[in-house]
Amino acid sequence: MRRFRGGRDNDMVYRIIRLLGAAFFITAFSWQAVAAERIKIKLAEVIRSQLYIPMYVALSKGFAAAEGLDIELVTANGGDRAGALILSGQADFGLAGPEVPIYIYNSESTDKPLIFCALTATDGFFLASRTKLDKFDWSMLNGKKIIGWRPGSTPGLYLNYTLKQHGVDAATIGNVVTNIGIPARDGAWISGTGDFGIFMEPNLSKLEKAGQAHMITSIGKEVGRADYTVFFAKRSWIEKNPAAAQKWTNAIAKAQAWVATASEKDIAEAIAPYFPGLSLDDNIAVVSRYRSAGVPIWASSTSVDEGGLAKAQEIMIMGGVLPADKKVPYEKIVTTTFSGAAEKKSASK
Repeated sequence: MRRFRGGRDNDMVYRIIRLLGAAFFITAFSWQAVAAERIKIKLAEVIRSQLYIPMYVALSKGFAAAEGLDIELVTANGGDRAGALILSGQADFGLAGPEVPIYIYNSESTDKPLIFCALTATDGFFLASRTKLDKFDWSMLNGKKIIGWRPGSTPGLYLNYTLKQHGVDAATIGNVVTNIGIPARDGAWISGTGDFGIFMEPNLSKLEKAGQAHMITSIGKEVGRADYTVFFAKRSWIEKNPAAAQKWTNAIAKAQAWVATASEKDIAEAIAPYFPGLSLDDNIAVVSRYRSAGVPIWASSTSVDEGGLAKAQEIMIMGGVLPADKKVPYEKIVTTTFSGAAEKKSASK
């Protein structure tokens, strides 16, 4: 074996070491520069659910990172809590039902909210029964105890609307259980509370697997298009951070396009980090359920549908939480600037 013995050989080794050191320094500097350029964002999601699959895909597939965003995702466990985080500045923007920004808009807050990106196109909950039914009729709910959701929330309002549309009696609707906290719902159901209830994923699949619940129908299928969860922020935040809002909307647009054509297995693998308690097969079953709900559950674009938002407010009015004269015009609470730019960017590729 040849050994390096001074002279030209030593010079060569020295030059190689210098080049490697310079390359390492440049690479390290480049990574530091990229990290410094990333926009740090705190996003408050209303709850953790596969209903929001395109959002988790935007994070796990690197679409948000590719846009230069560093996202910290926090789970608020309630639309009211998500709204409070936004108003207090503890989160930059939030994901919740459109009722949250509408409530804030009609409040005394001077910093009005703006919805800037759509995520889901309708209700993502499913009506389930405690016992398996060979044939279901809505009259079966009359006189029964139904586990709903928090009063004034999107799930509660959409359930209320669906029950009225199908002629369920007023007494049953008036006695829907609405005082069980989100983390306690599954336990309450397993302990025997309720004959029927609304559940979303992954909760429904867990209850089904345990033989505790039997799905009847999709509430979203019964309601049709009515914008259900949206990204919103205070107007002041959007005015100061238009680039961040645009980058996030771009990431969601990429995720929507990816989800539209990806296999159920690929989607399940992409969202797995956000649902560590579920197996791959569990996640595949959830994706399959949403895809076969009978209506598009996820929005196909980042644009908030004007008719869908109008339907959402109609449901709020029928639910008694929004006076008819307090209905907020689309152009007052929705900005199409970012969704329009994201769609143009996607179309150009």
